[in-house]
Amino acid sequence: MPYRLDTHESVDSGVRRCAREQLDSAIQELTEGVRSDPVEAVHEARKALKKERSLLRLCRGALAPAERRRENDALRDAGRRLSATRDAEVMIQALDDLSERFAGQVPKSTFTAIRVQLTPDRARASTNGSGLAGEVADELKAVRGRIDEWHLKRGGWRAIESGLDRSYRRGRAGFERAAADPTVDNLHEWRKRTKDLWYHLRVLTPTSPGVMGGQSKDAHHLGDLLGDDHDLAVLRDQLGETADAIAADLDPVFGLIGHRREQLQEEAFLLGRRVYAEKPNAFSRRLHRYWKAWRSEARAAGAPRPTAATLG
Repeated sequence: MPYRLDTHESVDSGVRRCAREQLDSAIQELTEGVRSDPVEAVHEARKALKKERSLLRLCRGALAPAERRRENDALRDAGRRLSATRDAEVMIQALDDLSERFAGQVPKSTFTAIRVQLTPDRARASTNGSGLAGEVADELKAVRGRIDEWHLKRGGWRAIESGLDRSYRRGRAGFERAAADPTVDNLHEWRKRTKDLWYHLRVLTPTSPGVMGGQSKDAHHLGDLLGDDHDLAVLRDQLGETADAIAADLDPVFGLIGHRREQLQEEAFLLGRRVYAEKPNAFSRRLHRYWKAWRSEARAAGAPRPTAATLG
């Protein structure tokens, strides 16, 4: 089923279902997908883990703190163990995108020389990722086995209210902080909070599909813009550290990276004004109204149809 609540399930059962599905997906990638394409399998597994951790944040008001921390720590550590495999691939992708976007502005030989330097890192990371996959899958199976034991002490809107409010508040604060001081760290933190909002909006899309679907799409695009910016920042640092080993003048490439980051940030800040246009309390109240209308519609749809006898 999709990564969203279903009309005919409670928050408790919906969250558990989504949690199982994400872990099943990650485990499958790390046990089966890794055999054909280790890099892509690790990428898909890490995406599933991010969704899983976002579920925990959404339900932070319902899960016991110790229980939530235990699962979050396990998932975080699993993701970190796999990160090197994905990071090496991302550097190649960021470089290739730069080369295609600004074709002709820097000699092809420069990009080729950089790629030669980065490719061994990707090969090593792919090999290491294949070796780690089985171990991480076993760790995730242990987390999955505990899902039925999760104790959600609140149900309905109250189970997700504080987590949703917190994710929006943190994202809005991150936007303001990054706008005032657009450091790599500030932009990256804003991106993480925006990704949380995107995941949370996806889970809640059925409450008002047209509105929530559009807002979710905007949050997704914003996260991608900030992600591309961060990838280029990391590429710039990595090239700076290995410049002596690359037989090419990197200054023009550094200039392109800086120019592209300016473009991405300009678009991100414009979109951020729309994604985070509401004050947190107004945002929470609006989504609560959608929630109540959605549940009322679900109850009405499930009510028995009137008969001649009931109509009198």
